[in-house]
Parts: sequence; structure tokens; C-alpha cells
Amino acid sequence: MAENTVTTKLDDRYWSLFEHSADAMLLIDGDKFVDFNQATLAMLGYASREELFSTHPSQLSPETQPDGRPSFDKANEMIGVAIETGSNRFIWIHTRKNGEDFPVEVLLTAVPFEDRKLVHVVWRDITERVRIEKENKAHRDRLQELVNERTAELEKALEEATLLGEAVNQSGTSVIITDANGKIEFVNRAFSDINGYSREEALGQTPKILNSGFHDDDFFHEMWKTISSGEVWNRSIRNRRKNGETYWARSRIAPIRDKSGEISKFVGVETDISELVEQKEQAEKANLAKSEFLSSMSHELRTPLNAILGFSQLLQLGTETPLTDRQFSYVDQVIKGGQHLLSLIDEVLDLAKIESGKVSLSLEVVGLKDLLDECVNLTGTLAKSKRIKIEQPSSRELPKIWADHLRAKQTLLNLLSNAAKYNVDKGQIQIQVEVRKNNLVRISVTDTGRGIPENKQNEIFQPFNRLGAETSEIEGTGIGLVLTKKLMEEMQGSIGFSSEEGKGSTFWLDFPAADWANKAGASKEKQETANLQVTEAEKLLLYVEDNPANLTLMESIVEDIPNLTLLSTHTAELGLALAEERIPDLIILDVNLPGMDGCEAARLLKSRKATKGIPVLALSADAMPRSIERGLEAGFKEYLTKPIDLPKLIAAIREALKA
Repeated sequence: MAENTVTTKLDDRYWSLFEHSADAMLLIDGDKFVDFNQATLAMLGYASREELFSTHPSQLSPETQPDGRPSFDKANEMIGVAIETGSNRFIWIHTRKNGEDFPVEVLLTAVPFEDRKLVHVVWRDITERVRIEKENKAHRDRLQELVNERTAELEKALEEATLLGEAVNQSGTSVIITDANGKIEFVNRAFSDINGYSREEALGQTPKILNSGFHDDDFFHEMWKTISSGEVWNRSIRNRRKNGETYWARSRIAPIRDKSGEISKFVGVETDISELVEQKEQAEKANLAKSEFLSSMSHELRTPLNAILGFSQLLQLGTETPLTDRQFSYVDQVIKGGQHLLSLIDEVLDLAKIESGKVSLSLEVVGLKDLLDECVNLTGTLAKSKRIKIEQPSSRELPKIWADHLRAKQTLLNLLSNAAKYNVDKGQIQIQVEVRKNNLVRISVTDTGRGIPENKQNEIFQPFNRLGAETSEIEGTGIGLVLTKKLMEEMQGSIGFSSEEGKGSTFWLDFPAADWANKAGASKEKQETANLQVTEAEKLLLYVEDNPANLTLMESIVEDIPNLTLLSTHTAELGLALAEERIPDLIILDVNLPGMDGCEAARLLKSRKATKGIPVLALSADAMPRSIERGLEAGFKEYLTKPIDLPKLIAAIREALKA
């Protein structure tokens, strides 16, 4: 081979140096590589010289070099320079066998050989050097960038300091600066305006000149302890002006440290809040007066209600003279109306709680059929007195909502009562139910009343504002819609309306839908339940639930499941006792129970010999991930959430009974 022809003619000493060099060495004859040492093979990733023999440098390089020139043309040029001048040093990009490009420092040296010149090639991999150079350049560029930024910041800070000084002096907020011992070194113009001391009078004094005597020594000891420890003191304080007047201020005192970290100054900023304090005191007095009024009103209303409800219930008992069915129905309406009025009185007394968004709710699946029927019946007497016709949708396809039953009834009844009170004689009220986007169910109440003038529609949800009806014969307090709006928001719903003067109004309530209870889901679940055989043997299910509506729902579900009997109670303590006494085949626990919660009950069931083998399921409205994790850690076989997904519940019961 040509390789042997050249290398065998070279001096043995040169050959030994060539072969054992740590740098990659190659020989070029013409424009082709004819020999390579072991370092070259290692650098490029080739196993034998034969793989590289008679290759052009461009064949071991990317198609182009970083300057954009083709590797073939540039390689020939570099070789030509070396032959012409004797040597050539440059940077080149080569390619390893695995396709990886890397930078190489190349030294070409022309070597006379017989009647021509060979080119001795030395490669040095400078990948690490290039990386360091790039990092150094990036570091230098970043330092220069930081220098430029810092210079700009200093220039800006100087400008801002000038502006800040003027702003502090012109500010309407009092600013005072003292030394570390509390002697005043600076006050702005607002300090003098608020306190009556001129700048000259204040300098050299201490803030004690503002002491009103209202606060005790502990107050000021706590202030000094806070700021001398390097923390900011932020409280309200009662000060005295130079003329003896006192006022309330919101004071913020911050320590300033020098370069050594020692506190050198204190900066105090004060805002006069006397007007706010006075308004707060007046509001507290007004709230006290409101509470006293509501308490008195509650007593005055509860007294006659006690008689109304008491005697009505005695009439229903009919121990001596039983009522006719018609009379019983009338008395039943009186009782329902009285009970609802009693609940409204309780809510009026709890007005502050409702306004703060802390009203207590018990969210559950609520069927609209019963809800509409109940509200229409309660509104019926008022509607009949004005010969108003109420139209409500068919009960066959009504969806279900996720709400507090009592509050949902209250909100809907308020809309129906208003539609009747503000309607015309022989008018109409139309109730519509619509499933809307975003998983909402809208209940609309449309009347044929006088409507609401456009210029008063923005006042509709203001408390105690009856939009001019105060002087009419129509009864009302003006808080119904306000309470309705807040209650709807608490139930993750909303209220809205549209109205045209002289043509009537439409008010609507948007409730979250109970997905599993819509028409399609209900019919499907009913069909599955009717055909479902969860167990062939008779089994006993213990259900612990404190919400009557939820218990009724479970009873309805279990009625359709063959061979399954329901045993229920309303506290965890009673549930534990029943479990040990009856040894049910399956236990379902609500998590949020009065007294002991469901998780603690599950742990106790698993720790007792008689009940540790009974599978226990959780059924809770608390669907937070941490709560589910806590439930599973307590020993629940499965954690189901409300509203009930009936297919999931049935599947969970089936699996638990199999186990």
C-alpha cells in the first residue's frame, strides 16, 4: 500500500516519535492522508488505519467550515500555504466517526521527501479550550452588562434621590428622622402642618413632644424593644399637637442600619386617621343599634308566631274534632308558612353573618319537582288573592341541582313572592327551568307586573331599597333580593334579571347542576340498578349519615338493589355500636359527622376484632385531595364523593361485597 511506501522510507526515529506522540499526527501526500498515529484513531473514533487511508481532509470534516467556505476548497488552500511557506497553523472543525463535530488546532509542516514535499499534520483537540473561552467571553460580557446596569442605576438613583427628597418634603404624610438615640434630625412640611411644631422647634427634640398621655409605659416599651431589635413597628397611636389637641395616627417606624450593620437612624411615617377612627366608632354604634333592634323585632315576631304555630299543630292533631282533608291542607299551609317565616326571622337576626359570607350551608342534591311544588304552594294564597295564574314546567324532565335545600327554597320563594306582590290583578307568573352551559341549571320567574324603571335597575340589590314601593300598600323589607344574591353566591350560583317598565320582569337563579341526576343519567342509572344483582346472598349495609335528605336518597337507592338491606344511624358513635352488635357486611360512612368524624370511626373499626374484617367505604362532600388521602390512610376501602355518582357507588358496593 502507498502508506507503507512512504512510512517505510522514513527514519525509524521519526516513525517512533510519530507513532507514540500524545497529539494526533498524520501525513498528507498530495491532498490525501497516507498515515496516522494511534492518537489520531482515538481522537476520531476509528479502529484501524485502513478506514482513513487515502481520505481527503474534507471527508473528515463537516461540509462547510464556520466561515461558510466548503471544507474541500479550504483544506486544499491550507495545504497549499503550508507547502509554499513551510508551515501553516489554523483552527479547523473535524468530525468524529459518530458524527460529532469538534474544534481542532491544526499545524501543517512541509517535509521534503524524495522529489516532493509531504505535509506533516499535528492535531490538538481544543474543545475544552473553546468552551472555557466562550464561558470567559460570556462572563466578560455579563460583567460589562452589570457595569453598565450599575452605572445606569447609580445615575437613576442620584436623580431619584433628588426627587425623593423633594417628594418627602412635599408629601402630605408626616415624616420624621431621628438618630439612634431618638433625637430628631429631620421633619418634613407635613409634620409641621399636622403637629404645629416648626422645623426649628422640632430639631434636637425627641418624639416625646407628641406624647398625649393616652398610652401606658408598656406601649412605648414595646415600641422601643421592636425598633431597637431591628424590626419595624407598625401600629395606631394617639398623639398630641402643639395646641393640645389629640388625634389618631397610623405610625410606622423603621430602623436604618449603617455599613457596619449597626442601627444609626430611625424613620417614622405617620398618617392622620382620626376621621377613619371616628367613622369606625360610629359604625360600631350603628351595628349595636341594629342588633338591639333586630333582637327586639325577633321577640315581637316570635311571640305571635308561637301562638300561630302552636294552635295550628293542635288543630292538626284533631283529638276531639278531626279536620276534613281540605281543612287539614289549609292548616298545613299555615304551618309551612309560619315555619318559613320563623326561618326568615332567624336569617334577619343573622344578617351580619350572611353579609360577611359566613352563612352555614349543607349542600346536597335537590330535586326541582318537590322544590317548585313547595314554593308554588306557599305562594299560592298570595297569588289567588290577586287572581294570578302560576305556570310551572312539567315535572317529568326536571333536572336536579346542587344546593342547600332550605336556602334554595328561600331564594326561589323570594322571587315568586316578589312576582306575585308586584304583579297586576289577573296577571301571570311563568316558571321556566333550563339546563345551560358550564354545568348550570337556570330557574327563571317571569311576571306581568309593572317592571322596573331603567334608571333604578342598578339599585335593585341595595339593602332596604324598595325602589319607591315604600309608600305603597305592598308589604316588604327591601332585604330579600340582597339576601338572595349573597346566598346564591355562597352556593356557587348567581342571580340576574331583565325588566322593561310596564311589561314585567324576569328574575333568574343559576344553580350548579347535579350531573348524575339529569334526565339521561337518571334513566340510565335506574335501568342499571333495576337489572343489577350486586350479591346473590342477603347482605346488610350500615350507612352512617347525619343529613336526612342524603339518608332518604340512600334509602331510595338501596330499595332498588336486590338482596341488600339498609341499616342506618346519624353519628359515628352509634354506628360503631351498631357495627359490633349487628356485624354488617358493608359499612358506608359520611366523613363530616357530628362528634367523632368518619376517619376516626374507620380507624376504630379496623382496630376492633369484631369489625376489622368489614369493608368500609367513605361517602363525603369533601373532595379535596388531602382529605381523600387522609381517608384512605384511615382504612377506607374506597373514598366516594358527593354528589353521588350512582354507577360508581354500585360498582364500589359490588366490589366491597365480593371482598
